Amino acid sequence: MTALDKLKDDHKLIRRYLDNLLLAQDFLVEREDVPASVFEKTLEFSKKFMNKYHHHREEYILFIKLAEKKGGSIDPQIVSLRDQHERSRNLVSQIKEALNGYKSGDEVATSKLAENVGYYVSLERHHVNRENHVFYPMVKELFSDSDMAECDVEFKKVEEKQGDAFKNGVALVEAIEAEMKGKFGAVYRDKYEELVNSRGH
Repeated sequence: MTALDKLKDDHKLIRRYLDNLLLAQDFLVEREDVPASVFEKTLEFSKKFMNKYHHHREEYILFIKLAEKKGGSIDPQIVSLRDQHERSRNLVSQIKEALNGYKSGDEVATSKLAENVGYYVSLERHHVNRENHVFYPMVKELFSDSDMAECDVEFKKVEEKQGDAFKNGVALVEAIEAEMKGKFGAVYRDKYEELVNSRGH
C-alpha cells in the first residue's frame, strides 16, 4: 500500500466520521439530547487522527513534494489547503468552547455548538472532495515510483512515531457510532443509511 493509498483510506474514515457528526448536528437542531461524550470523542479524533496524523503527512510530506514537482506553480493552491486545515482547527476550538456550555444546558451554547459543527462538517467535506478529485490525481500522475517510495519511507517514520494511529482512529469512530446507536436506535440507523445512500457510497 502506497502513501497515497493510505491517505485515501484516511479519507474514507474521515467521511464516516463526518457523516456521524452531521447526524449529531441534526439531532441537536431537532432539540434532541446528544451525549456530550460524542462531541468529546469528536474533538479527540480531530486532534489525534486528523491533525497529528493525517494532516501532518499531507502538509509536511506529500504537499511539499508535490509543490516541488510543480515548480512552485501550485503554491497558492497548497497554501489554500493549509489554510483550510487551519480553519478546521479553529472551528474545532469553537466546538470545544461551546461544548462546555452545552454540558450545563446553556441554550445559546447549544445553538453555537450546532452551528460550528455544521460549518466544520461542510468545510471538511469540501476539503476532502477537493483533495480526492484534484490533488491526489495530480500526485498519481506526477509522482514516479521512486517519488512515491520516498513518501512511503517518510510515512512509515510518522507511523512508527505515532503508533497505531489509524487503528485508534477507527476505534474512536466506532465508539461514536455505538453511542449514537445506543441513544437513538433505529432513528439513527435510518438517518445514517439515508445519508450514505444520498451520496451513493
